[in-house]
Amino acid sequence: MQIGLQRFSDIQRDLDQIKAHNAHELMRAMEVSMIRDCAEMAARASLFRAESRWGLYHYRVDHPQRNDSDWFCHCNLKKGENGLMTSFKKAVEPYIIALDAEEMQAYDRLRVGAFAA
Repeated sequence: MQIGLQRFSDIQRDLDQIKAHNAHELMRAMEVSMIRDCAEMAARASLFRAESRWGLYHYRVDHPQRNDSDWFCHCNLKKGENGLMTSFKKAVEPYIIALDAEEMQAYDRLRVGAFAA
């Protein structure tokens, strides 16, 4: 992820020099810029969440276990005062309908477990 973030910085410098000769090229240039931004946001969010969750969707070798006590939350990104992305946690709102223990684990049963990796 760290290597990817460095590469995203390199790509941003290249994008700062991009030019378009018509509206179609401008649309494609903007699309590339947004894809790069989304990739950076995904990488930063993954590095911020120091646990594994959702089967293979978010599996970290350095944090292989799920950690509900610290990470049962929403991880958000925003642009900080310095213009850079900053991460923060936001509490999960209480469920409107109470879920029993089996229902709370239903998502885990739908996904491939880490043991399959």
